[in-house]
Amino acid sequence: MEFKKEIIINRKIATVWDILGNQFGDAYKWASGLNHSRGYGAPTIIEAPSNNRACELPSGKVKEVIRTFDPQKYELEYEVIEGFPFFVDTAINNWQLNEIGSDKTRVNMHLIVTTKGFIGRIMAPMMKIQLAKQIASIPNDLKHFVETGQPSPHKTKELQKLSKKVASVL
Repeated sequence: MEFKKEIIINRKIATVWDILGNQFGDAYKWASGLNHSRGYGAPTIIEAPSNNRACELPSGKVKEVIRTFDPQKYELEYEVIEGFPFFVDTAINNWQLNEIGSDKTRVNMHLIVTTKGFIGRIMAPMMKIQLAKQIASIPNDLKHFVETGQPSPHKTKELQKLSKKVASVL
């Protein structure tokens, strides 16, 4: 399965990179589908903020490892290493930023997910539909957050639901 998204953010490339790359562990602040995230582990790539990220999603937890972190080329790539169903072989997400003006940045996101085995072949179409829904809003969430400093309306609704859920447990 392959998913590609492109969006233009009306901010300097360094500003976009700061949130996407340098604040890698804090993606939950802007990305829909993440209840919480945190970076951990000493970086193995120079200039990376951490080596890994742990994410809490409504459906469970995943762990990711940074594969590429290049502040000069504005490229970030990470792989899910734990938390996906057993029939998922790999899930690698690549982000590339390109300056297209003094205050404009093109953001390209490219996610590749491969499944394995008989169950993987059966589950792939359903998984593709589910991932497509989740991924559709993420670049827009980033754009909104970078341009306004606030979570997107979609992310805000998620935060409100999460807050109500936590309050009902307490």
